[in-house]
Amino acid sequence: MFRPRPQLIAIFALIGVNAIWGLSFPVMKFLNQEVDHHFNVTPETASLALRIGSVAWMIAIRFGLALAMMAIFVRSLIRNASALEWKAGICIGICFYLGLMCQVIGLATIPASRSGFLTSLTAIFIPLATAVAIRRAPDFFVCAAVAVALFGVGVLTELAAISTSGLSFTSQALEAWSIGDTLTTVGAIFFTGQILLIDRIGSRVNSSGLTPGMFSAVILLASLTFAVCSPMAVETTNAKWIDLALKPAFFPLLGILGSVCSLVAFIGMNKYQPYVTATQASIIYSLEPVFASGWALCLPGWISLFTGVSFANEQWTAPLVQGGSLILLANVIILWPRNRDRDSARTS
Repeated sequence: MFRPRPQLIAIFALIGVNAIWGLSFPVMKFLNQEVDHHFNVTPETASLALRIGSVAWMIAIRFGLALAMMAIFVRSLIRNASALEWKAGICIGICFYLGLMCQVIGLATIPASRSGFLTSLTAIFIPLATAVAIRRAPDFFVCAAVAVALFGVGVLTELAAISTSGLSFTSQALEAWSIGDTLTTVGAIFFTGQILLIDRIGSRVNSSGLTPGMFSAVILLASLTFAVCSPMAVETTNAKWIDLALKPAFFPLLGILGSVCSLVAFIGMNKYQPYVTATQASIIYSLEPVFASGWALCLPGWISLFTGVSFANEQWTAPLVQGGSLILLANVIILWPRNRDRDSARTS
């Protein structure tokens, strides 16, 4: 009787995790939009304190719900987690929280599909970080992938354009790159640290046991951030935060993020990532922007239908297709020479 190898099961499980993560991009984009509407601001006029505080508030609720559901439905994960798993999970949670804060704040000013492709730069950052860690110059394939990825980011963000005459800078190159692009790219660096930590620690412990510590760290940091920033946001009052949470379209979507996109996805990630190498994991995670773009093309219309709130589907554009394809090509190049390392992947 055929039995799939653990590594093959892990690959398909992680692809499913990416599909779930892709769902979170347009949902978080919608929630950001609702925050702006509720407080009568725009992404450009919202104070920094409001932007940071609102994102921290949403993250705290999202992962608070996830941890509560974990305590109800899979309490053994919390009960059986060792001290080492809690400590490692907290370290992983810190990296993840910083990355998620940058990513969600950036989503206020850039499309969900663009955010997804910029986040996938983790596939490029991981081998670069590994080369620095072992003090060895990156090989040809890594350098080639970095070059292609840089071109892809340039085209995606409309700093550059591809035409019949080749690649050239656009006339509005300086204005094309936004603070959202910068924040999302910085977020990808923090996600790189998260993946590397799971790769380093996951094989030594029950990797699913990392999840309670990870969620707890995220909740604590998000709550502290909100407690500091909320009083500084001149647009807000305690009553306004409560009114926002009680909006018919708001809390249910945060519930979906907490249950499916957080609890299910991160238990799956922590459980199955140790069965593959960090580089293989980063390549699988590069599918996230494909799923994010797919969801962004259709999910906003469904959200509008069920909530009665205007939220337009995103559209395919030439920069998105061209730049996104180059970034995905860079990820494939990164993977190609690692085929010889397949046997080094953990399979137990």
